[in-house]
Amino acid sequence: MLSCNKFFHIINTTLLAGHLALAQSPADRHPAYDAAQAGIPGIYPEATELKIAPTPDKRLFLGSPHPFHEDTVPTAVELKAWRGERSNCQLAVSAGYAQADLRVTTSPLRMGNHEIATSASMVRYTQAGQRITADIIGQENECRHAAGAHRAIWYEVNVPQHAEPGLYRGSITVTAPGCKPAVQEVSLEVLPAMLPAPKDWKIHLDLWQHPQAVARWHDVEPWSPEHFAIMRPLMKRLAEAGQKCITCTLLDEAWNAQTYDWFPSMIQWKKGRDGIMRYDYSILDKWIQFMHDDIGICGQISCYSMLPWHLSIQYYDEATETMTSVKAEPGKPEFEALWAPFLRDFHRHMQEKGWAGKTCIAIDERPDRMVREAMRLVKENAPTFRIASAVDKPSELTREVYNISPVITHAGTALGDLLRERKAAGKITTFYVCMHPLIPNTYTASAPAEAEWLGFFAAANHLDGFLRWAYNSWNRNPLQSTNFGYWSPGDCYLVYPGNRSSIRFERLRDGIEEYEKIQLLRARAAESPQAAEAIRTMDEQLAAIFTVERSNGNSHTADVLQARNIISDTLRQLNSTK
Repeated sequence: MLSCNKFFHIINTTLLAGHLALAQSPADRHPAYDAAQAGIPGIYPEATELKIAPTPDKRLFLGSPHPFHEDTVPTAVELKAWRGERSNCQLAVSAGYAQADLRVTTSPLRMGNHEIATSASMVRYTQAGQRITADIIGQENECRHAAGAHRAIWYEVNVPQHAEPGLYRGSITVTAPGCKPAVQEVSLEVLPAMLPAPKDWKIHLDLWQHPQAVARWHDVEPWSPEHFAIMRPLMKRLAEAGQKCITCTLLDEAWNAQTYDWFPSMIQWKKGRDGIMRYDYSILDKWIQFMHDDIGICGQISCYSMLPWHLSIQYYDEATETMTSVKAEPGKPEFEALWAPFLRDFHRHMQEKGWAGKTCIAIDERPDRMVREAMRLVKENAPTFRIASAVDKPSELTREVYNISPVITHAGTALGDLLRERKAAGKITTFYVCMHPLIPNTYTASAPAEAEWLGFFAAANHLDGFLRWAYNSWNRNPLQSTNFGYWSPGDCYLVYPGNRSSIRFERLRDGIEEYEKIQLLRARAAESPQAAEAIRTMDEQLAAIFTVERSNGNSHTADVLQARNIISDTLRQLNSTK
């Protein structure tokens, strides 16, 4: 979606036409890639026992010996969490029985008379490039498992906000018929601090939604009651990660058909026999009301786009009874003739709905000369609307927009005095990753810590949040493979059909929680001179770790662990000065 993948623009129209036909193919479901599939060879001799080990910051690939490639001393899972925080860990299980029926259960975490509920799920495998990767967090706690292969398990604890601080203990148990259970001890230290509910988080999270992908994969009519019912848990998951933006489309395929599913307009443009253009907002209204009122995503309505990559507007012409496409290039008479009346009518409509103050005309990496024309028309015809723009590198013009998001490798150009000026003016400044850079990122095969690193980067640099172009732009069957076109595997989505999460999405959410912790700690600087000094030290330490220059290194796991310790130390210092 974001044009850091510059080479996409050289694809010719013949290839695009073929892709569009593919995009409208019926769903073709396949069983998920799974370590238990027939034909996958075992990689170890059959064993007589189950083995379990924590492996929180390593990807599990089918055929890799990690983490059972050598004799290892069993280690405890030791977690720390604030009240109201979600804490988790990935573990691996090895079974020697052919087609072993694995089952995982967990005990509550206990401290005296206090208990905290826990859960564990099997992690499914999917293809990432040429490798089979554990990423899909399933909803089942048992599976049939191949001899010698490894099964990933996702362990999760949602700490209640009212939990008593202290050290809790519990266990994870994996069983298989005829085999001695494998038991993993777990401890969780609940710290004396509390995260608010996600609806109150400060981060400006903008993961772009794709409703059409949900309708296609689940074989339901777009915008039907069935469609909304299926989207509800998927979008609730997004809201519970701190999402602020609703992704809307003003016209067909603003990104020139680079996803598997079509991105249709949520507004129907119709030119009457009298030559007047009219606009049907019924689908848009349904979508916004669903996301805003039902799901609770209320921060920003992002409307794509006055500057689509194809610079065309498609409408139905009643006089000819055909769909017509008109090129509308900024600076040409057609641009103002088409967009000015639309903006006036759209502005009126959004004012009537009470949404105008949240509406942004969203722009995706367009040249300054085009952005300038769009900004002028918006100001003249829809003065309440604002501009949101994802850019490769901010320029003098794009820095003026209300919501700016440069790619992480150029995020340094939006820091320092410029960032302080933008904050003082009430503007939003975030950053993004897409196909660039390769590291850090949220690809299927990315090291899990990379996703969490991104939240720390935003917080350490006082940015307002994070943008990623695709929450759920699924390929033909993501449960089978995350490969699609020229994109790196997993670039197009962070979650899976059936409201299944992923290791990378959960670790991204971990980073968002860390972002919120840092904001809460900073708010305590006014408590005393000692508190101010503790926060100053924390900020200096984090700023030294989470830099643009260090972002593409290989130290993300160490950086995340160090930053977690810095936050815990700062909390302890602040509590001791009360």
